Amino acid sequence: MAKPKKIIDQLHLRGDKAEQARKNKYFGIGGIAQGRTIESEPTYEKAQAEKIITGNNNNFIILGQDRPGHKFTGFGAKGATQSSKIDLIAGLGATFRHKDGTYGPPNEETIINPNFAMDAARVYISQKADLDRYMGLAEVDGQAPPGRSGIGLKADVVRIHARQDIKIVTGRARVQGVGKDGERLSTGGANDVVGTISLIAGNYTDDKDSPMMNVLEPLKKFLKVKKKLQPVPKGDNLAECLEDIIDVISELASLVGQNSGLIQLMNTALTTHIHIVPTPIPLPTSPPPVYSQGFAPVISVQAALAKTSNVSLSTNLSLMKNNHLSKLGSNYINSKYVFTT
Repeated sequence: MAKPKKIIDQLHLRGDKAEQARKNKYFGIGGIAQGRTIESEPTYEKAQAEKIITGNNNNFIILGQDRPGHKFTGFGAKGATQSSKIDLIAGLGATFRHKDGTYGPPNEETIINPNFAMDAARVYISQKADLDRYMGLAEVDGQAPPGRSGIGLKADVVRIHARQDIKIVTGRARVQGVGKDGERLSTGGANDVVGTISLIAGNYTDDKDSPMMNVLEPLKKFLKVKKKLQPVPKGDNLAECLEDIIDVISELASLVGQNSGLIQLMNTALTTHIHIVPTPIPLPTSPPPVYSQGFAPVISVQAALAKTSNVSLSTNLSLMKNNHLSKLGSNYINSKYVFTT
């Protein structure tokens, strides 16, 4: 686990700021109760088309053209029109690496550019962008091409909290008065494709080789390529599928039970079977000792055990349905609050 960083970092202060910080420390003042702190603040490299609103603690609101990094990045660097952006940065260059190997924002003597990998927290709003590339995100099938409007949020932790409900929706808005084709993209193009929703932990979507085992040949192992990013099952459909499987198993268990009963009847018949031998004096035969004294007891016991196990299996299957597939079950597989299409 990373060592927690001190909440006060004035290591890289220079000049008047360093002197003021020493005085504040000596007199025990500065920063308390939202007072202004003295800290390292790098100089933002301003582009000609940008207007910058600067705070007192290394925070910026930048109005300009699409620019995720230095002045030669983004659609603004290509002279693209309709590429306006609003960039909110708290902690510009927060993980800047200094010559002494330490990390932290440099002082005003250092001119730096915005950087998604280096800035502490950032909300990036652009009319025309390539957010997946800007933010270094894993690719997924069906993702939007570059040149779409977008909003990128990045920080150590991101929280979205609604007092009632949250919806994550892709596709056109259900509104009227926007023409027969419905709501269009920001480029003016038709919005015909329903976009995907991808939840990616670890920013990794490449396929991987997974060791598999053949059920019929347990000692024979092999590798199978499996997709890292997979579709989410729908709860109701999954519940119906599992119910059908349990019903089939129950039916099979019933057939096994019937078969065990028939085997017991046949075993009893064979054990007590006699017939008349056509001899000068017709006499009845005795049951074959090899069967009645050898096989019959074993078959009888095994059949009885099978019937008992079948009753237990039927009970367990019924409990499984009640516990996992019923909305009133203690371990119902579906969420009460999270839904997906």
